[in-house]
Amino acid sequence: MLAMAGLIGQTFSPASLAQRQSKVPPASTASSDTTMLLDQAKKLVHDGDPQSALSILEQADVHGPHASDIHAMKGICLALLSKPIESAAEFEQAIRLRPNYAPNYFSSGLAYASFNNLDRAIERLSVALKLDPSLPELRYNYALVLARAQKYAESEKEVSLELEKKDPTESALDLWRLKARDAYYQKKWQDTIDAYRKTLNLGPEWPEAYAAIGEALFSLNRPEESMATLEKAASLDPENEITHALLGKLYQDSGKQDKAITELETAHRLMPSDREVTYRLYRIYSLKGDSINAPRLQKDLEDLLASTHAEADSETKAMVLNNSGIELEKKGDLAGALEHYDEAAKTDVSNLVFQRNAALVLCKTGRAEEAIRRLRDILTLDADDAVTLQILAVANEVAAGNLGVKKNLPSPQTSH
Repeated sequence: MLAMAGLIGQTFSPASLAQRQSKVPPASTASSDTTMLLDQAKKLVHDGDPQSALSILEQADVHGPHASDIHAMKGICLALLSKPIESAAEFEQAIRLRPNYAPNYFSSGLAYASFNNLDRAIERLSVALKLDPSLPELRYNYALVLARAQKYAESEKEVSLELEKKDPTESALDLWRLKARDAYYQKKWQDTIDAYRKTLNLGPEWPEAYAAIGEALFSLNRPEESMATLEKAASLDPENEITHALLGKLYQDSGKQDKAITELETAHRLMPSDREVTYRLYRIYSLKGDSINAPRLQKDLEDLLASTHAEADSETKAMVLNNSGIELEKKGDLAGALEHYDEAAKTDVSNLVFQRNAALVLCKTGRAEEAIRRLRDILTLDADDAVTLQILAVANEVAAGNLGVKKNLPSPQTSH
């Protein structure tokens, strides 16, 4: 999977909400003074000086009609000063004094998100959404937090709702970017392609979009389109290791071994701990009879295995994952089985059983093109693997619409 760590891990800040805290007309001189202090604090927060804003707020009357706003502004300042406990206490006070005011829940939710307390952030933002679903940027930020909590389907739903009511004169680029990422993390490959292409239509060339589209096309076994897109991604972001790894696989599959070596060596340099890349390079050099590079990669692979408490431990872990995947498959949990097979394949990259079992699940669930891609990857490592060839023949029939041949698929293979 494409290394997109941090893309959803946005650092949330409630600072932008400072200007949205209510501005009640003053009823007295004291109230007028408090309003003035609040306005000064908002400006300081906007200018990036929450400490001075907090000092000003200490002068405000916390018992008057603006008490809730004062506590909320203090909560914002303390959040920006990385004081989560104090910030939470201020927001609790603000909400207690004004329990039906959506901006307080909004600011509180973003503060919790900035401290990575995502469950609490989601709870607060969902309350804000119920109280005032039209509050600007609320649903988008709620979707962002859901995505960061890996609730991608829920995030995508919120983004779709926001897109429906988006003013056509306003830019929707951020929303489409989030929708694309949500689709990507759910492995909804065609939706990934469509959404990322929309981002490219709305904004400038974006390396992430080409990399994600390229991976989606790769997974759907559309090699020529994938190769062209990944080459574009690599030209825009030459340090994206996953792009080079996927290109290496494509070149290897198409018999362009020298190009495959170049891409896989780049991927190996960028992520030396990746076992699959190391193993693929080792296999290519071994088949070429390269007496210098084959031993080098073999040693790298041995070192990787040793760093994870020895090869035997890795093999045992992979075996357990694979066999638990088979049990999940028997119970009808094909999604869970696929996760276990995939993890087993990552743990022991030299055992083709795990990749075959993953391909079987993909074929059974109608994702034949993805199954074919997996099977072709196996055949680049062992062109004569009989079971893989058998599954590939069935997968090709399924992809052509002949679903009845699924009965010819072999059973998943255990590992001992």
